[in-house]
Amino acid sequence: MKYGYPEPPWSYSPKEVNEWLNAVYGGHECKKCKVERHEKWLKNVEIDIDLNVEREIKKPSSIVLKALQKIAGYEKVEEHFELLPTSEILLRALHKAGYRKASIKIDGREIKAKRIKVAMEEMAKVASDRRMEQASIHALNDGEAKIRISTLHSKKHHSIEIKISRIKEKNLQKFLIYIRKRLEGKEEIK
Repeated sequence: MKYGYPEPPWSYSPKEVNEWLNAVYGGHECKKCKVERHEKWLKNVEIDIDLNVEREIKKPSSIVLKALQKIAGYEKVEEHFELLPTSEILLRALHKAGYRKASIKIDGREIKAKRIKVAMEEMAKVASDRRMEQASIHALNDGEAKIRISTLHSKKHHSIEIKISRIKEKNLQKFLIYIRKRLEGKEEIK
């Protein structure tokens, strides 16, 4: 034993080597660091989406109405996209974001608050042969989400308007990623 330290072991068993290392260099302890992760909540999120589809401006019947609508910004715009598949994509995005129940209103006909997957099936049954112009979705979770989809709207408004009262940041990211993959258009997040 030199200088108070034990000699290195002649037989290299792991236990003896470890004892020698601890005696010579001191014990090694791993310190576990704690990282506090707080889930960030976002409040009053508004998302407006204009789809990249064919647009047609509806002309009013008289010149006076045309002038008033142009000044006030209430010119009617009709966008040519299918309402049901678009609303189904938005329902699936809500489901990805953690929303479980939704009520849907399509051209005045309402589907009561149910699980999102059941509501999608009933939405397909309610659909008729005629072209639908407007749908609204009201989904509930820790917060609530209101979505308005319209093919015929004023120039001031957008074809898809989403208002979310309270949502986790990671769930909003999931929601936006799902929408960006499936719907092409310009979006504004407020």
